[in-house]
Amino acid sequence: MKIIKLFVLLGLVTVFLMGCDVKNGTILEYEQLPTDNVLNLYGENEGIYPDTNVLNDPENPYADVGINMDNVWDFNDQCVSPKDKFYLWATMLAKIPYGEHQYMTAQALHQLYTVGGSENAKEQAKKAYHAALDHFFDSATWWQAEWLNDETYYAVLIRELTGHYLYDPSDENLLPLYNDPAMALADMSEWGYIYDIETGAVSRRD
Repeated sequence: MKIIKLFVLLGLVTVFLMGCDVKNGTILEYEQLPTDNVLNLYGENEGIYPDTNVLNDPENPYADVGINMDNVWDFNDQCVSPKDKFYLWATMLAKIPYGEHQYMTAQALHQLYTVGGSENAKEQAKKAYHAALDHFFDSATWWQAEWLNDETYYAVLIRELTGHYLYDPSDENLLPLYNDPAMALADMSEWGYIYDIETGAVSRRD
């Protein structure tokens, strides 16, 4: 009986330490996934649409993995670090350009800066949020209405989330990307956008 329990335990540990793309049979072992907080960019615009350098980055564990719209969130749930998430979502963005993918890439970079203080991640997060506004202004992401019993989701505009995280992300336990919120407003204005502090709305500047 003890031997059987040991085999079951080992099996569970193996599943935990691996991510599997069932459609393509690709196995990602835990050791292949980045857990450090150092971001070595393969190109200055890696993770920023329309750049696709992430697909050639030798540090990217997802470059040859069959990531798609059906399984990307399963991979996301198995990510072991913000750097891991950056490679996942930047790869998804390069393969399927979509606003949510650029936003999630920006979020991963913002988280990476928060946990490790990477200046590369900080500046790249700003560029990723900027790209979300420029290229995917009307895109949305979907949030679950957790107060309801069934799985109900509602759309949230990426531009408003972007404005919030650039201006003051403290309520999400993220470090600010600017020393002063006014600097975030100035950058957004220079990019051609206005963030309404009271309503959280982002509009294009005439």
